[in-house]
Amino acid sequence: MAAKVKEASAAKKGNWLKSFLKFCKKNPAFTIGFVIMLIIVIIAVFAEQIAPHDPTLNNPKIALMKPFTDPEYILGTDYIGRCLLSRMIFGIRTSALLCVTAVVCAVALGVSVGIISGMNYPGKTDSVLMRVVDVQMGFPFIVLVIILISLFGTTHPALILVLALSFWAPYARNIRGTVMVEKEMDYISAAKLMGASKFRIATRYLGRNVLPGVLPVVPMDLSAAIVIESLLAYMGLGVQPPGISLGNIMGDGKNYIATHWWITAMSGILIVIMAIALTLIGDALHKHFDPKLKD
Repeated sequence: MAAKVKEASAAKKGNWLKSFLKFCKKNPAFTIGFVIMLIIVIIAVFAEQIAPHDPTLNNPKIALMKPFTDPEYILGTDYIGRCLLSRMIFGIRTSALLCVTAVVCAVALGVSVGIISGMNYPGKTDSVLMRVVDVQMGFPFIVLVIILISLFGTTHPALILVLALSFWAPYARNIRGTVMVEKEMDYISAAKLMGASKFRIATRYLGRNVLPGVLPVVPMDLSAAIVIESLLAYMGLGVQPPGISLGNIMGDGKNYIATHWWITAMSGILIVIMAIALTLIGDALHKHFDPKLKD
């Protein structure tokens, strides 16, 4: 019996892998984006092993070294002689950790609110939750940033909260609309007749059916979160020294951008590459899950 279970599990994994490889072959844009992000994830995870230097070690004697002039400091150095390549490698880890955590929190909150609201439509619970969503979507982002950072400072949890609050509301509204349609389907009526609780219906039936509509949006929001986090750090409202993020590396070079452009440009180029890769992934997933866009 145990052997049969193992064989079934192995077959399922094999089928999943074959389906994924077939999808990659059919969607070269997805494959490009996926490979780029896989490389970036590996760099972030093994930053200590990959970085050639200590990212906080400064050497004023080699400050503002141009890129590609010294093989030991291939991307040059910043204004106090720190290795830019090493700082970017560690910056990827910080920026990715903050943005992934924020988007996961936003998805969890948005999906939960959307399901609860949709299941209680029409009703007071739905009305209250949707008014909260309306307020959130109409609230100016920069005002939200100023309020939260004034209250909590520029700590990592505060930045995650800022980013999560920026993305959760559209998930809630879209999921609510989907749930309002899905809850009238026959399979939900059958589940109710079988005595399924609201929690079971929400998690086992509705949750599973609304997630395909969420997945294509996640890479897009992750791309936007990386750009927003970098912008906040560039303005001095994000990760603070001695912490390292791609945004504050760019901020380190803003006073030297006219003469020593590479300090800002190198991190900026990496942010653009990450944003494009995530957009390619999101676009391919959107085409895959939306039947109107399928060939």
